[in-house]
Amino acid sequence: PCGAQEHTHPENSIGLLLSVGYETSGRVVSQGMWCSAPEPAQGWALNGCPMDAAGAVATEVKILTYNLFWWNLFGIRRGNGGSAGRLIAEASAPAKFDVLGFQECEGIAKVMEDGGLIGEYGALVGPHAMCVAFRKTSWTLLSDGAQDVGEDRNDQWYGTRAVMWIRLQNKVTNSTLLFVNHHGPLPVGTGGRCGGEATAYNVLKIIASEARTGDAVVLVGDFNAGPESQTLQHLNSRMNRVYSGSSFGGVDNVLSNCASVVGSRNLGSGGSDHDALEVTLRI
Repeated sequence: PCGAQEHTHPENSIGLLLSVGYETSGRVVSQGMWCSAPEPAQGWALNGCPMDAAGAVATEVKILTYNLFWWNLFGIRRGNGGSAGRLIAEASAPAKFDVLGFQECEGIAKVMEDGGLIGEYGALVGPHAMCVAFRKTSWTLLSDGAQDVGEDRNDQWYGTRAVMWIRLQNKVTNSTLLFVNHHGPLPVGTGGRCGGEATAYNVLKIIASEARTGDAVVLVGDFNAGPESQTLQHLNSRMNRVYSGSSFGGVDNVLSNCASVVGSRNLGSGGSDHDALEVTLRI
């Protein structure tokens, strides 16, 4: 897929471990298009949690995914009195979020400032109005990047769609996490121009390339695709879907190679047209 960018922090030798790898069946979906994607081989999956390994030290990770409805909440309503940031702040007790993924995010500093969180978190801005933040007092950034995986269909075209990722290492347990944020193609439920199957495989292929042996993997976002869509069905067959929202038929989702869910909850909208989702995983 086009639109790739990646940054590695070479001072972290842990980034030199082998990638997970992507085994293919030989079949190519959406052949002839820029977004064509190889189908994974039968039996290939991202569902081996590092916590299951002998002698592994468990780490609890608190995750947020949130479509901020930026053009309306911040463009028209001027932030609605900081409602989105307040929602995050209220959900940050007693345990604080480790990693947060935002879609329709055109100013992550504003959101974190509204929640009183700006000094404690590192923030990265990706393509297509995606952002991520991580708690820099607990995690070290190993690498980050972004790449296009799909495209809107002509009848509702805003452009291409991407994933952005960050790879982190916990400062106490040394556990590593690949966190992937995605905002899927339109129209809802179609997979866009490339189709849901190709979009799903492109996401999985990038994860397999960027994840290293022993990483926990968390994929979040507004997929613009509900549980009955080709996108989610193909992702669910290769990863664990650990939590889903209810907005627009369940387009907001959290998936992982780990299935040990400590807790999950729908935090409500905070002024958006989507609900913020919170999940705590044991990785």
